[in-house]
Order: sequence, then structure tokens, then C-alpha cells
Amino acid sequence: MQRRTLALSVCLGIAVVLGSVPALAQYQLKNLVSNQVGAATHTDPLIVNAWGLVHAPGSPIWVADNGSGWSTLYKGSGKAVNLRVLIPSVVNGPGSPTGIVFNGSPDFQFQGWSALFMFATLDGTISAWAPQVDLNQAFIQVNNSASGAVYTGLAISSKASANRLFAADVANNKVDIFDAEFKLVSSFTDAGLPAGFTPFGIQDINGIVYVAFADAAGGRGGFIDTFDENGTLLKRLVQGGKLNQPWGIAIAPASFGPLSNALLVSNNTNSGTINAFNPATGQFMGTVTDAHGKPIVIDQLWGIEFGGGTANNGRKNQLFFTAGPSNNLAGTFGVIAPM
Repeated sequence: MQRRTLALSVCLGIAVVLGSVPALAQYQLKNLVSNQVGAATHTDPLIVNAWGLVHAPGSPIWVADNGSGWSTLYKGSGKAVNLRVLIPSVVNGPGSPTGIVFNGSPDFQFQGWSALFMFATLDGTISAWAPQVDLNQAFIQVNNSASGAVYTGLAISSKASANRLFAADVANNKVDIFDAEFKLVSSFTDAGLPAGFTPFGIQDINGIVYVAFADAAGGRGGFIDTFDENGTLLKRLVQGGKLNQPWGIAIAPASFGPLSNALLVSNNTNSGTINAFNPATGQFMGTVTDAHGKPIVIDQLWGIEFGGGTANNGRKNQLFFTAGPSNNLAGTFGVIAPM
């Protein structure tokens, strides 16, 4: 199967805390890791088109390197961890990982062990990794390549058991729900959206599934919808305006400066920005800006994830990000923090 690694156009109380006026939010950006010498503090040739990122409690940050087919691990400082995991394709060789999730439950077992991390791919697969099975390779558990699935995002519920996976299938305009045994339960979308908008990014936050819809032709605009874990539409939270190929989704902690407690959304363009919205109403609250008040711009920005509060995964008010600059031929892992 030919590798597909470009963007979507190619592959087909809180309300009180946040005021009503967009905030002047000043933050500092630092590129921690790049595959290009001199572009960041550290260099790693495997970090090509860095897409999804996640961490377990106390673990390093795992990055899905879409362009190389690996997952690489870094501490909050950007220092590489001596572990690299191959994400397979449906044929020989590396796959094309996009979204990545951590599983802390006994669910999603394969070869007698629960998967700790799982990866969606543009090949239409979901792979699972457990150190007891193989330290350096994940294994395909879902293969929907025959139906033309293109999974650009992955989310997971966080219950004690009976958890679910949610995979955004950009090619077929739906989100697939899988049970704790990797079996397809159902699919959902927002049928009321304009033609051409399809699920792109996805996150499950406290039992609410946030889905970022983007224009399959690469046009501006977008939507952020919320669903319950059965796929029932709850609300069309954000639409148009500041959205432009939205993908990454995160809720800011109370220590994130003027944009504390906001819903943050990244735009995957060559002038990618991070915008903040009221998580209850969807009202625009401001853009992540630098010391001069100008929007922080990141070429082909993908994932955003706050640190876990340890040396391995950074402070809780540090917003880590991934990107695929230079038309996804390069890769960046970096951090944004309040000044």
C-alpha cells in the first residue's frame, strides 16, 4: 500500500472563570526536538511529520511519527528516551501513525496482555503495544484498509472497564467505535454539517467525545462537535471563524495564564495557530500569542497535550505540541508555556 502522509486535503462554573472578551494571552514557544539539525534543542531523524502525542501518568511523552512509521519517546525537556516502537503497515514495513492513546485499564487485550498504547494509521488500522509482547513493535488489531478507512485520529474512554476506542475515519466521513476487544460497535457523524466536512481530530475528555470536523478539500473553516460515548450528538460547540483544518484538542489547566480552563484547538495549516474557546458555550476567548502579542504560528501544527506534572512529561501548565513542517517532510516536538 502506498504511504499516505499528507494532510486532510490529500487523503480525502467554567463560563464564569472565562470572560467574554478575547484575552491577550502571552506565551513562549520552544522547539525541543526536530529531524532537522539546528531547528530544535535536540535532533532525532525519526521524528518526521510528528502527529499525535500522549503520556501515561509519570511516563515520558510518546509521539506518533507519521513520516517514519515509528513512535519515539521524549522527556519534558526533549531528551530522547531509549525506546522506539515500530508501528506496522498492512504490508511489510512501517505504517503511518496518526492518533495515539494510553490505556490504563485491563481492556484491549492481545496475546494475553492489555495494550498500554494504541495507534491509528492512515492505512486504516489500529495497532496495540504492550512491553510484555514486544518492546519495539506494535501489532495490528483492527484492519479496515479494505474498506478504504483512513484513520486520522484516535480517542479512548477512561473507565475502570468496558472502555471504547473512537477512530476518526476521514475517508468515509464517520467515527468508528470499537469495544474493549477491538470489535466494531457502531459509527457516527454529524449529518447536519455542510457537504465536504469530515471527522479529522478527536478527543475523549471526561466522557465527552470532542470531534474536529475539517474540509476534505483543504478549505478554511471547521466545526467542533461534542458527542456522548454512544455517538449521540450533544452540541455543535464551535463553528467557522477561527477554525482552519482543526485537529488537536485539549482543556487548559487553571495555571495556563489568561487562557486557563479554556478549550484549546490547533489548526493544521502552514500557519497553524492555537485558539481558545469557552468549553461550555464555544465562545472565542483568544489566540495563543507571543511576548509581542502576535499569534504563535507553527508550520503544519498537529497535536497538543498538557504535561503530566513530572520530569518525564513536563509541568501541568506546559502545552506540548507536534508538527510536520515543510509539507510534512520535517518533524517538530515542542512546548508552549505561559510567560
